[in-house]
Amino acid sequence: MANEPLDTTAALVPVEPKATPLPIFTGLEMSKAVTAYKDLQQTLDRAMPDSIMQLDGKPFRKKAYWKAIAVAFGLSVEVTEERREVCGELADGGDNYSYFVTYKASTPSGRAATGDGACSASEKQRGRMKASEHNVRSHAHTRACNRAISNLVGFGEVSAEEIDRDDAPRPVLKPKAPVKPAGFDDWLDDMSAKADEGEAPLKQAWTKSAAEYRRYLTSTAPERWQAIKQQATAADAQGGVF
Repeated sequence: MANEPLDTTAALVPVEPKATPLPIFTGLEMSKAVTAYKDLQQTLDRAMPDSIMQLDGKPFRKKAYWKAIAVAFGLSVEVTEERREVCGELADGGDNYSYFVTYKASTPSGRAATGDGACSASEKQRGRMKASEHNVRSHAHTRACNRAISNLVGFGEVSAEEIDRDDAPRPVLKPKAPVKPAGFDDWLDDMSAKADEGEAPLKQAWTKSAAEYRRYLTSTAPERWQAIKQQATAADAQGGVF
């Protein structure tokens, strides 16, 4: 009735917006965007020939080109992550360290894309050329920055700095030598003594031993471990130790 008070306790059911599979931009708009990018690309190619590297007959554009693209589109580009890791050892005994970097590129409207890049000392250390902390880190940053810009406005184009070239010899990496764990020599003497008691006592002692001892022995002196096992076999053949 008209004079009835309004029920303020009734719950309001929100109306969910209908999902739509339609794209935000039309085909014509995307076509214009691609054409505009290609026009800009051709203009920069003519103006900056030094920013292009030819590889197998295909052009790959360098850092200067991607910096110009960022300016043309009014992008802001920033580092979001950087870390340094060591993996293995170089032939000269130095650490084979790598830098891993992530950049974020954003348009004035707020649309954004990220790109990551990595570079290792082994990649920079070739022939007489020695890797430096600055060069390895800088190359990782360049790759990440280029990739972020390309992902946002360059339709995923691969930059010159991202190409892993095989025209130069790579240094041979060697794994770091294992470090002898503390107390290893005493443990090895104990294992030899157990071998004199036979295979069963040796196996039991081996199973209860620290994994680092077993790993170091089998990786650095497998022939010694084989000799200890043969020693235990011989002890069993002779009836063990009395």
